[in-house]
Amino acid sequence: MVSDWDEPLADLRWHWGEAYVINCLGPGDWLAERRDTHHTLRDQTPLGLRERIIADYTARPVSRAVAPSAPRERQHP
Repeated sequence: MVSDWDEPLADLRWHWGEAYVINCLGPGDWLAERRDTHHTLRDQTPLGLRERIIADYTARPVSRAVAPSAPRERQHP
């Protein structure tokens, strides 16, 4: 079953997945967790989350030395 958020979620993970663990927990509940500090960003839309990620990364880039660990992405319903 394909949900409305599958494509935006895949897009965010493609572009930012090395630096952030990105999930959609349901409509209006998007989050990204930094892989280095585990600080969490939240927004109601994928576009809003993307903007928060860009601002966060611009202010403090995530070290590329932080290798993505075993997948921690939550499966959405």
